[in-house]
Amino acid sequence: MTITGILPVIPTPFDRGQFDAASFRRLLDHTLASVDGYTLLGSTGEAPSMSTRERMDITEAALAMVPQDKTVVVGVTHTSLHESVRLAQHAARHGAAGVLCASPYYFPNTRDGLRGYLAELSASVDIEVVFYDNPTPTATAVTIEQVLEYAAGIARLNTVKLTDHGLAKVPAWQQAGLTVLGGDDPILFRYLAAGVDGVMVIAPAIFPDAFRETWQLARAGRLAEAFAVFSAEILPFLHVFGIGDEIATSKAVLREIGVFASDEVRLPLVGVDQRRRELLAEAYRLCRERTAARTASGSAGAEPAAAR
Repeated sequence: MTITGILPVIPTPFDRGQFDAASFRRLLDHTLASVDGYTLLGSTGEAPSMSTRERMDITEAALAMVPQDKTVVVGVTHTSLHESVRLAQHAARHGAAGVLCASPYYFPNTRDGLRGYLAELSASVDIEVVFYDNPTPTATAVTIEQVLEYAAGIARLNTVKLTDHGLAKVPAWQQAGLTVLGGDDPILFRYLAAGVDGVMVIAPAIFPDAFRETWQLARAGRLAEAFAVFSAEILPFLHVFGIGDEIATSKAVLREIGVFASDEVRLPLVGVDQRRRELLAEAYRLCRERTAARTASGSAGAEPAAAR
């Protein structure tokens, strides 16, 4: 199965330390009409702070709530190959279309070691393995040729989530038959302009309708119109969203708009302060006002009245 389209990464809602299923349901209601699926328990899902059992329980509960016509990819990155395999097999049993795996963090990964890790993971399941090219937290940089070598020898590795800012990877991998997904909100429009096949970012979880419009225009080659929507209705929020504290900020705004009951995060993470919360709320309000103005005018891609 090809993994493409709008697959927002989902912050995991907590209530007193436990998965908050009611908040997750509200998030589905907020986004379902505008997305193609979801990415669960990646970096934004706080998976590294959870036990394997907890990750399985959340995966099972979430997959049971997501309609079957949506594509769900579950993060299985772990420092233990054994645990990654357990997580992947569990996700496959419960209906995931694919699993997302970054280079095991902490280790000084070698080319052969990473190949072996991904090969064994792929051999353990019959669903897609999405390689997560995320060099900063994993301290592992991979080259264009390295991923092509991996994909040639690993049957189910056909998709890469690209958080690296080396956008030359996009056409090189696509020309070789791989699917490439944009994976970093701060340069999100650059991924769209580069022609990625989908995205795994947070913005569509916050602004599902505006991002869907942006995506459709970009896919149609109408980049100027896409950027008009994106810059007016999404970008103000990304300016205060942050780099490195996206979990706390995304949870804060989802609580502010009534989707999450709590913006609780797992230690060692900490929540945002009041000033940051106010900036996030103001940016969200501005973006939504501009979307409402454009919708009222009935002109996709046109500059909304509130932005003039």
